[in-house]
Amino acid sequence: MKKLMLTTRLHRQIITRVGVFVIALAFLVTASCIGIMNWLYHKTDAEQVSAELTKVELLLKNEREGLGRAIRDYAVWNDAYAYVNQPNRKFVSDNFTQQSLDVMQLDFVAMMTAPDKLLFSSALDSGIPDLKATPAIRSSSLLSLLAKLPEWQTGVDGAAKPRTYLTMHNGRALIIAVSGIFDSLQEKPSSGLMIFGRYMDDDDLKRLQQLAEIRLELLASVPPKESANGFFHSEQTARKQLEGWQTPVMWLQVSKDINWQPRYMRMAIFTFGLLVVLLLASWVLQRLLNQLIVARIENFADLAWRRTQGERVYWPVEGQNELDLLARSFNELMDEVQAAQKNMHDLSITDALTALGNRRGMEEQVERMMKSCQLGMSLTMLLMDLDGFKLINDSLGHAAGDLLLQEVAQRMRQVMRRQDRLFRMGGDEFAVLMPNTTTEQGHLLAERLIELLLEPIHFGHYKLSVSGSIGVAQWDGKTDGLELMRQADLAMYAAKREGKSCVRQFETGMSGVASERMTLEQSLRQAITEQTIEPYFQPVIDTNTGKVLSVEMLARWQRDGEFVPTLGFIRLAEDLGLIHPLSMQLLAKGLTALSQFRLHDPELKLQINLSPLQFADRQLALTILRMVAEHGLPSSALTVELTEGAMLLYPEQVEQTMRQFVDAGVSLHLDDFGTGYSSLARLRDLPFDTVKLDRSFVMLLAEGDASLSQAVFDMATSMHMELIAEGVENQMEYEKLQQIGYRQMQGFMFAYPMPAADLVQWLDSSHGMPVALKG
Repeated sequence: MKKLMLTTRLHRQIITRVGVFVIALAFLVTASCIGIMNWLYHKTDAEQVSAELTKVELLLKNEREGLGRAIRDYAVWNDAYAYVNQPNRKFVSDNFTQQSLDVMQLDFVAMMTAPDKLLFSSALDSGIPDLKATPAIRSSSLLSLLAKLPEWQTGVDGAAKPRTYLTMHNGRALIIAVSGIFDSLQEKPSSGLMIFGRYMDDDDLKRLQQLAEIRLELLASVPPKESANGFFHSEQTARKQLEGWQTPVMWLQVSKDINWQPRYMRMAIFTFGLLVVLLLASWVLQRLLNQLIVARIENFADLAWRRTQGERVYWPVEGQNELDLLARSFNELMDEVQAAQKNMHDLSITDALTALGNRRGMEEQVERMMKSCQLGMSLTMLLMDLDGFKLINDSLGHAAGDLLLQEVAQRMRQVMRRQDRLFRMGGDEFAVLMPNTTTEQGHLLAERLIELLLEPIHFGHYKLSVSGSIGVAQWDGKTDGLELMRQADLAMYAAKREGKSCVRQFETGMSGVASERMTLEQSLRQAITEQTIEPYFQPVIDTNTGKVLSVEMLARWQRDGEFVPTLGFIRLAEDLGLIHPLSMQLLAKGLTALSQFRLHDPELKLQINLSPLQFADRQLALTILRMVAEHGLPSSALTVELTEGAMLLYPEQVEQTMRQFVDAGVSLHLDDFGTGYSSLARLRDLPFDTVKLDRSFVMLLAEGDASLSQAVFDMATSMHMELIAEGVENQMEYEKLQQIGYRQMQGFMFAYPMPAADLVQWLDSSHGMPVALKG
């Protein structure tokens, strides 16, 4: 009876205290969640309206920049410059008619040589049906406004961008673009100002509202205070003071109506559901406490009560009471834990995919073999890395990669001795330990493994094939296992450098090669950090006219006064994951140089090469196009060159990125065509507009073999694609390519790659006509 009273009281205390605590916690959590939801709604609304305000600002900025670009096309123009110095009616009738103003979405145009001297003005006039007419500006207040432009005091610079202003005129928002009038080369001083104007009326504001999806207002005075909110509706407003001209303060305000009714419904449903869940959890918790805690305490209390009554309780394992059963179960559990620990150890040294030993298992095994080896006994390690595995894994998926690894493991087992041990080190790397083996025997096994790997593996309708690069290291009886692994690893990388699918034995000098590579890696990282890798430029020539059509940007790195081979440090940058920052640095420098080049020829284009690894970035096209725009260049000034390998690594992503470039007006060149894995069907489906004939095909012309060059020309011509022959170095190659029909060429015959400053001088001296084509 005493025991029952004790346990009943404990049960009641637990139920009362835990129950009250859980209920209080339920209401507290519910109230907190409602408060947080309400705060998040308000915060989200404010952030959304603020984002829309920013979006509207960008749209207004785009309107101003668009007007600035339009006026630049007219103001920096020999015809406009000539008109200012000697006005003629034909210039006006050809360029500033009622129809042209409507096409350019301009409300007026003015050309002034002084604040009080209006040379020409025109404005849209709906009352004039003649689209070729040029009605003059009749608003004296507008002319007075134009006479007060800041440019009359500050002057204009031909190299600077046109200035745009957002102001108010007669209660209407007005965008004004102002540019000095220069000749096309900007060699002569400004002869006055050209002014474009566009009113932001209701139609324009409606268009901006549709783009921004929010109500907006442009006001010349402080906006009124936000209206009072209703219970189910509220209005979220964001405003910003803009800098104006002539008008001291100008405001941009955006507003959005918010319906709170569905939010209140969701909050009510959430509150009810949360209360139900918490109350249910409270009941479940009470039941669990009763079963898992109180019931257990009753069992222990029973044992204690029986012990107080004089009953002997046997705690040893041999007894028959509950504690003895728990002790026996505990002992059995310890046995299971010990077995589980052994199983876990076996799993920790075993590769789950191939059932081979893993790196940890290999480390244990090699140390064990070294300890058990008697004096004079040998131990050889083979370390193999698969060539081309990543391409299969990325293009066909992990299922194909797993099948390939399992098949490779099975084939390696077939040629190994019984005492040899095979391990998968991770990824596509395998190791073999061969006790009591000479270096020659290890080399023979490695060559046999390479032969087995060349046999294709079937995966669906694909035939997979890989090669392997194997390093062989012989234990000298002194070094430890980690040093033996390092030696095999150095030998394996030496095999990769020699062209892959080969075997190399460890040599002492390989440590120096690894050290040199590490030094080169550090130098490359420093060069990218300090941006000392520079772009060089090689012209592409239209051999029919001698005109320079574009320049290809090439990377050049000077280290200790000597140029590092380009292909070598580019591949190293790819291995280190540094190719993207390097490419972006070079692109920024190249675009800056292109702006200088286009002063000589406004149609000159820049050709850039992209690494296949860069196409893993889904934002690649957007990033590059943004950089082009930031340099004030049209996207059509850029040409992107891709090798055929890029289409193998990320086929879907590459195609999507290519479409983004083409949609923006960027040209796409297929570089090194015919040296990779070209598919005519694939080439037909991709948006390439130009094919570049590889230098290796051009070199065959010296041997009298023009078949490949002719085949590429016929293929590209039939697909309506342009052609560029690269690597043209002598007159014979040039003449044979011209006989076939090649028009665009580049190579040492015309110009070597050169820095930007040298190319500017070259353009000045040749006037776009290469020396090889003159005369």
